Amino acid sequence: MASIVKRGKSYSVVYYQGTGKKRQQVWESGLSYSTAKSRKAQIEHEQATNTIPPVETKDMTVSEFLYEFIEKYGLKKWRASTYDGNNGLLENYVHPYLGDKKLRSIKTKTVDDYYHFLETEAEPATNMGKPMRDHITAATIHDIHKVLRCAFNLAVRWEYISKNPFLNATLPEHHEKERVILEPEQILKVLEFTNRPEYYDYYLIHCAILIAIGCTVRGGEIGGLQWDRVNFEKQIIHFDRAIDRVSKKNMDMPKMNILYKFPNLYPGTKTTIVLKQPKSDDTIRDVDVPQSVLNALLVLKEMQDKLKKELGSDGYMDYNLTICQANGRPIMTEHLNKRFKEILTEMNDPDMNPQEIVFHSLRHTSATTKLLMSGGDYNSVMQAGGWSNLEMLTRRYGKHSFASEREKLAGKMDEFLDGKGISEPQKNEKDEADSAEQVLQQLIKSNPELLIEFARSVQNANKK
Repeated sequence: MASIVKRGKSYSVVYYQGTGKKRQQVWESGLSYSTAKSRKAQIEHEQATNTIPPVETKDMTVSEFLYEFIEKYGLKKWRASTYDGNNGLLENYVHPYLGDKKLRSIKTKTVDDYYHFLETEAEPATNMGKPMRDHITAATIHDIHKVLRCAFNLAVRWEYISKNPFLNATLPEHHEKERVILEPEQILKVLEFTNRPEYYDYYLIHCAILIAIGCTVRGGEIGGLQWDRVNFEKQIIHFDRAIDRVSKKNMDMPKMNILYKFPNLYPGTKTTIVLKQPKSDDTIRDVDVPQSVLNALLVLKEMQDKLKKELGSDGYMDYNLTICQANGRPIMTEHLNKRFKEILTEMNDPDMNPQEIVFHSLRHTSATTKLLMSGGDYNSVMQAGGWSNLEMLTRRYGKHSFASEREKLAGKMDEFLDGKGISEPQKNEKDEADSAEQVLQQLIKSNPELLIEFARSVQNANKK
């Protein structure tokens, strides 16, 4: 049984836990009356069904639990980059502030106070290469919340606690900043500027941009592309690997499927550059490649063959990489990004800000362009980009629009407001036959969530 005790303006729920000498009284304080009544009923249900956490977990601290969570969940479920990132969040922002608290003492009010402290008082961790911030950002707090919500969900499953205090926590307001992308006309300017076959450095980034735009791929996939994956005859590139820099201590993680380890140039390094299998099976795919991209790659291959002869086996390290440094060594995503920004700076175009645009922006431009050119063929674009679900494509990559298309729409509205009516594209016989499909495409373009719900309903129907 449990009882409710009024203490000042709030209420406490009091109950006993354990048996014999281990029987102890537990107070859960600071509750409103309605919350206390609900909690009392929950406790009595747990007592009746014998689902209250055992006494030995009562003294477990948050840090003790989180280390167990990392060992039994994180190592098995997370990839190396996620593992390092989440570990960093816990070490910098959770263990110092919540680590010594008892796991079962963490309530939703505790979490709200903790997030308020992080937002207003706590010092941000230093990040090498980045300017020091005055406060911890709302985005970082949201990332911390994702990890802790997952961890405490597991604590409930393990019956360490009865409910997850992070589920109803109050988070600081955060709006994800929309990525700035290049317009198609701007992409063509960059391609024209870098189309210099006489300079390997320029032409390499030229080909990397062509692959990113033509194939809708990630930077790691571009750096990991090898020549035997390029089928010039069938005009297909097979993407089944990515380049990455991983910590040596994470090399044996279950989620780490390493295909090749590049030799380190310097002894004593903590990381290694590797070729590894990509994020998921959906990422492994064949992508149809525009002929213009293949033509540029043929020129690049001739340049690399010439470099091999000039530098010899001692000077050129041949790993069969398509996009690589002039000596054959791999080129990382951060290096592609740095060189891309240098190109934009060199171009000095007032409409292209190198501070706002990154190499990964090309993937967004590619997805948006393909959706526009295909009339909203989400399935084809999803397959080409290696997304595992439509939700990621529609909500993050397919939500952009180009200025030229917005101008066309404004022009049509002008015609409408001038009394010229609603202009419709001319239709031929095939258009008439496909009118139902066109209507569906327009609905999908205006409301991508409709496609997600439609796909889910089809999947559910197929399961029956």
